[in-house]
Amino acid sequence: MAEQTRGSVKIERPPNRLADKVPKTGGKTLKQAIADADRAIDRLSKDYGKHLADDMAALEKYMAAVKSAPTAANLKTLFRLVHNMRGQAATFGFPLITEVGRSLCLYLLETEHESEVNVALIEQHVNALRVIYREKIEGQGDTVSRQVVEALMKAVETQTSRHQ
Repeated sequence: MAEQTRGSVKIERPPNRLADKVPKTGGKTLKQAIADADRAIDRLSKDYGKHLADDMAALEKYMAAVKSAPTAANLKTLFRLVHNMRGQAATFGFPLITEVGRSLCLYLLETEHESEVNVALIEQHVNALRVIYREKIEGQGDTVSRQVVEALMKAVETQTSRHQ
């Protein structure tokens, strides 16, 4: 560690080990890095349909578990799945899944105790995800799709602790 003393103050500077690992010149250009990222997205998008089908099957299983027992563990499992789905969906052309997922995740985060959870509201979100998947609604969706997303968000706002 490099040390300097200024008056009665001692300044310690940790070594910059990152500088040894990252070249100052060379490496990919921004254009090359973006092209690599685009190629990776293209590769992943070919498998996204199967991945989404697997997620939807898991969603059915987790929703059934929540309906039968809305425990903290079941809600957490559902949250993790939906959180992952919403994180990927917009990248692969399904921003409505991202929006519905965001609304459901917010609801699950903002509901302080599992005894307060509204299973019907959770199921409405899951139903919306089912329709988006079944009908393969890509992009921003039609007017009805937008209205459903807005209604779900408004329902979450009225039922979460921040808005009571």
